[in-house]
Amino acid sequence: MGVLRNILPTVLDTKIKNILTEEREVAKAVATDVTGTMAVGVWDFMLPPLFAINLLKHHRAKEAFTLNFMFTKKLALEAAGNMLQSGLTITNSLAEVEKKTSSILSADQKGVYSEKVRLKQMQEIRLLIDHYEKLLMSEGKTYCDMVMSAYKDRESFDTFLHRLSSAEKDVNRAALQIVGKSAEAKDFVARMEESVNQIRNRDLDNYFPLPE
Repeated sequence: MGVLRNILPTVLDTKIKNILTEEREVAKAVATDVTGTMAVGVWDFMLPPLFAINLLKHHRAKEAFTLNFMFTKKLALEAAGNMLQSGLTITNSLAEVEKKTSSILSADQKGVYSEKVRLKQMQEIRLLIDHYEKLLMSEGKTYCDMVMSAYKDRESFDTFLHRLSSAEKDVNRAALQIVGKSAEAKDFVARMEESVNQIRNRDLDNYFPLPE
């Protein structure tokens, strides 16, 4: 029976998988919106070196964008999962993320990743860890049920979405400084942010509809 416990997925495993699936769907939807007419070179400055390798491997903007968009989400979800599975504190979890992002920065020889971007990402990750921990500790298993259980009402979830949007924009502004805020790059980032905003507003209405 002990062996079976190690083999069968736990409720926590299922919830982590469902959160990851939802975040990937969002990333793919945004990628579809914004990469169709944009050359890869305009936005690949936003990719940490780890994902620049994947960019060369896949040769497709949509896939590379999805990897980039998921970078902070995956780090935060892994940290939140470790906190619940291994009893790590938020301080220890953030220290592990700090090591990983610092390692990427140290390995960057082309200047596509900066300390300012990394620090802004850490702020986003801290917010996401809190969010994912709430979801993982909620009653539901599907993403929708987890959100509804964790946030209870529209105002609470909307407040989180605004905070996340602000944190993501700070990362984007820091990344834009690397390329000198060219008109093309700024246009791409604006379209990306608008796409994310539309998708999250749709989700907000689905999870917590406005009264008739």
